[in-house]
Amino acid sequence: MSTSGTYRFSSPQSEQIITDAYERIGIIPDALTDQQITTAQRSLNFILTSWINRGLNLWSIGQSMLALVQNQSTYDLPDDCIDILEATNRTSTRNLGGTPFSSNGGIAANAFDGNPNTACTQNAPDGYISYSWGLARYAISMVGVQSNETLTYDLGFEYSSDGVNWFPAGGNAPQVYMAGVIVWIVVAVPVPASYFRVQEVGGATLNIQELYFNTTVRDTIITRQSRSEYVSIPNKSQTGQPTSFYVDRQIQPVVNIWPTPTAQYNNIYFTYTAISQDIGSMTDSPPVPSRFLESLCAALAFMLGVKNPQTVDLNKVQILGALADKEYKFAAEEDTERVPLRIYGDYTQGWSQA
Repeated sequence: MSTSGTYRFSSPQSEQIITDAYERIGIIPDALTDQQITTAQRSLNFILTSWINRGLNLWSIGQSMLALVQNQSTYDLPDDCIDILEATNRTSTRNLGGTPFSSNGGIAANAFDGNPNTACTQNAPDGYISYSWGLARYAISMVGVQSNETLTYDLGFEYSSDGVNWFPAGGNAPQVYMAGVIVWIVVAVPVPASYFRVQEVGGATLNIQELYFNTTVRDTIITRQSRSEYVSIPNKSQTGQPTSFYVDRQIQPVVNIWPTPTAQYNNIYFTYTAISQDIGSMTDSPPVPSRFLESLCAALAFMLGVKNPQTVDLNKVQILGALADKEYKFAAEEDTERVPLRIYGDYTQGWSQA
């Protein structure tokens, strides 16, 4: 048996979704106008936005870390965060005792000395700051970046066993790093290595107060509060180890931490429901996994049918709508975790009968 040996349809270009949806309503793709393409792209964005309200899909779950500031209780959430799912107090160990290096000037040791009054200030863009532990190997799972001035960085992370051959360890989307504020990033797949580095890839010049290449992660669960529960707290400025959080779901959600953190509690790790990326251009892939492609195309065909009553009669629009609902139901029901149901009880608390 001969097969292609390729898997590129798992991430097709948006053009394929759009042309197939138009074919389903009887419009030949060769005759599409720029306006019709723009209409389809806009509809795809509306579809992806509306899917958030239909339930949690595994591919729409993000993870992030929030740097806590002593005596500060309220924090902005990431731009793509709609709601927090679960959260923990996270502590970790900073790995020192090695040799730092800066590729583009500056004093690399300043980024690892724990002194906020010093910095590794490079003199050319797109440099990197690395750290070598010699014969020791660490699987870096958290990276902390504390900029010396407010700048936008586009950072990539890499690891190496010999300091010559480097391999990607993830990165972070371009974002603003506020002066003196630690931004924590999760390394999704930590790999034991003797070298680790942070590299700017977007044209900025690194000016870094401190870098943290951390391991030995420990999480302590913190619980969610309702608005009423948070409002009823008599002393919201009470300090200590955070034990709960309240998400204020405004247009730009914020999270309130209680008790207000003291210096030794400097990190919250959380998972969240994330809004989908925009559809983008015709050559970009839609931001969904392959198992949702048919659902996305069916939903788009239905919306285009509604928008083209001169081409699609009402009966066909109803058929397209039913098909779109069915395909989404199939995909959503499959998109679940494969774990046993576990029910826990605490028999030590006794029981009572009403």
